[in-house]
Amino acid sequence: MAQLISPIEVPLNNILIATDFSPASFAALTRVVPIARQFNSVVHIVHVIHPPEIDIAPAANSEIYRQVRVDAQRQLELLETAVGTVPHRKWLREGEVSAAVEDLVRSEQIDLVVVGTSGKSDLKKFFLGSAAEEILRTATCPVLTVGPHASSESSGVPLAQIVYVTKLWEESHDGLQYAIRLAIHSKSRLLLLHVIEQDEPKQSDYEWLKAYRRILRNLLPEYAGDLLLEPVLRVEVARNPTARILQVADEVGADLIVMDVRPEEAWATHLRDKVYEIISCANCPVLTVRTKPERDKTCHIGEQPGDSAVYALSAHRQSRRDRTVPRLWRHHPENHAEPGPTEEGGECIE
Repeated sequence: MAQLISPIEVPLNNILIATDFSPASFAALTRVVPIARQFNSVVHIVHVIHPPEIDIAPAANSEIYRQVRVDAQRQLELLETAVGTVPHRKWLREGEVSAAVEDLVRSEQIDLVVVGTSGKSDLKKFFLGSAAEEILRTATCPVLTVGPHASSESSGVPLAQIVYVTKLWEESHDGLQYAIRLAIHSKSRLLLLHVIEQDEPKQSDYEWLKAYRRILRNLLPEYAGDLLLEPVLRVEVARNPTARILQVADEVGADLIVMDVRPEEAWATHLRDKVYEIISCANCPVLTVRTKPERDKTCHIGEQPGDSAVYALSAHRQSRRDRTVPRLWRHHPENHAEPGPTEEGGECIE
């Protein structure tokens, strides 16, 4: 697990939202406008028209396609009302959605792609074959997804509470750096959450759960001292980690969930379904950040400090424990609480 030595820049100069003019896309647009206003971003709105596939006379086909373009342009102009005074640009492209989005990401130096999803009854088929899935899988910049249960309206402070979810084995933890930078800029509360998938721990397990929490604290880079409030650190045990993540997000009133995803394996079926379930059920938007490829996995979910992997990780972090970090925030009481019961018969270390 790599240390957070070199902080990454988290610019939000250009935000691109892909729209199909559905209510879900409109909800995503209204949700991102306050963020764009806060970060002085330019909002780019793109609609992609698929090439005509109608087997009729060329002249009729051409007329239908012309009308589609006219209608799309008119709807793009209507969306300007939702954007208001925020600087914005409209784009009408043809072809595949993911390819058009990636082309704009490169040419317009897009920092964040935003998509809205409506959801379906079968979670395992929630995104399969959809443009949203393709964007999530292929976008080279972070993707903010506004799911079907995310409110279309944010509070007065767009990002008052941010939750960063980690499996601890991501290598770069770029998502954490995004969460911290956003929290500093927005003066947000930040919660770091790790959920261990297993049955209820015994009393003797408290020590290794506390060791996980120490590992979680050591993920914080020095510039986290610029946060207005001390980040809350939570390590929990649950039979269903996905459900527990969603519960914690609801408990703290999260305005944003941030997750790391690996490009080479995060979209394997079992992992993909977990990411999609969080996106489809969360009551707030979800920001996914692609991490760098893993070179040396030193910590596995469910391992205890007695295992060589966690001991190696602890040694790897030892140099960070003695550093002096200028922290502006006061200590948060939750970070010093005793273990307590959680839902699903699990245990919580806060």
